[in-house]
Amino acid sequence: MSSPSSTRSAPRPSRHLAARLQHEWDHLSHHPREVRRARAWGWRFHHIHSLDDALAATGYRFSPTDRAAAQVVDGDEVLAELVHLARTDDLAARLLLQRLLPGIAAAARKHEARQPQRGEALGEALATAWTVIRTFPVERRPRFVAANMLRDIEYRTFVQPWRRQGRSIPQPSDTFDRTPARIVATPAAEELAELLDLAAQSGLADADLDLARRLGRGESTAQLALAGRVTDRTIRNHRERVAYRLRQVALACA
Repeated sequence: MSSPSSTRSAPRPSRHLAARLQHEWDHLSHHPREVRRARAWGWRFHHIHSLDDALAATGYRFSPTDRAAAQVVDGDEVLAELVHLARTDDLAARLLLQRLLPGIAAAARKHEARQPQRGEALGEALATAWTVIRTFPVERRPRFVAANMLRDIEYRTFVQPWRRQGRSIPQPSDTFDRTPARIVATPAAEELAELLDLAAQSGLADADLDLARRLGRGESTAQLALAGRVTDRTIRNHRERVAYRLRQVALACA
């Protein structure tokens, strides 16, 4: 007869990972050197005693009765500062990861239940999270920062790969040359819209996005040149620059 321990199911990899991250955070949060680093971030952090205090300032609730966290009505300003810092500061990025961890874990559980064969959903989401944290365009999306970052992580990890199955990476320069009749209600149009959303998140200028959308709708370079009172060659050169930028975004997300 097998012992109870032999019949007990092995812990899921996601639980190991979540526990390891929490253990790491518990150590990091009270380490004097890391607390000193965080205090140097600015006046909002001068008086923290641990990184948990900085975490609470972002709106993170440790428990329903946590009064300090409950007093935080809007953590977006603190989150925005941390996003800026996270582009070059590993500790700020790690704090943001801890802030988002419950939401990331919830998204991973949801998609793992739908696709049980994937088993490594949390690991995949965390890998995506690090990229989102480092590159999130908070200047363009300064409100509901945590919710928007979680939405980006979930989309890039679990939605986008399935949409791309059986579909090629969109080629902006080709798509721009199509006529409206070929664009309407085609997979290419859907791909271009998806690509422009990602480009906006990565910080592509509004003027570039507008040009891409107008070209994607079938407007010719001659029409755009006339409307903008510039030469056709100027528009064609701008088109090539935008196409190059969009191609880089597409390859980065493939």
